[in-house]
Amino acid sequence: MPVIAERFEVASRLERFDTNHDELLAIVELSVRARGDATPDDPASAAGWFAYSYGTRGLRNLFLAKGWELRRTDNIESVYNPNTGDKIVFQNAERAGDLLRDPIAISRKGPASARAVDLGQGELWPEIRKAEVREIAAPHWYLFVQADGEDVRAELSFPKAIENEKFDGFDDRIILLQKGEWQGIDLNDNDEPNLDFDVNVTRK
Repeated sequence: MPVIAERFEVASRLERFDTNHDELLAIVELSVRARGDATPDDPASAAGWFAYSYGTRGLRNLFLAKGWELRRTDNIESVYNPNTGDKIVFQNAERAGDLLRDPIAISRKGPASARAVDLGQGELWPEIRKAEVREIAAPHWYLFVQADGEDVRAELSFPKAIENEKFDGFDDRIILLQKGEWQGIDLNDNDEPNLDFDVNVTRK
């Protein structure tokens, strides 16, 4: 399982997705800000939902401008590159950005996610790539974001499979943020995150 963490290697690997470290961290920051927007008066799941919703919005604002497409196949919210066949899904994480341990999603993964990962598994390696990449069989990459106070970690990773509603191993992991690398953001600051796309997070 390749674990890519050195900044120059990360930059090289992200070229596959026509993006860079800073662009993905802007999405992470957007998600963290949205999570902090939840109040005690909101439903218990609000913080996680805000983080997921704005993380997904950030993905789409970034990648649709690069020619990717919005997809909701099998109710999996994603962005899809029709040229390479890649998909990226935003995922709140219980653990991410750990060099020694695989990421863990907060939510359980249903049969649609398991099917998508299974169908896309063979598409990672060029020698077994099909002549025509069907969208349903696209490689599904996940942008994992772990946010526990100011301990924020993130990675873009390619799972092997989903078993018992959990990710079961990874073929590729691109580490974006490890423990201690997050500088933190002031969740009481009304300034918008430093993004190149127009996204508003309403402050309470």
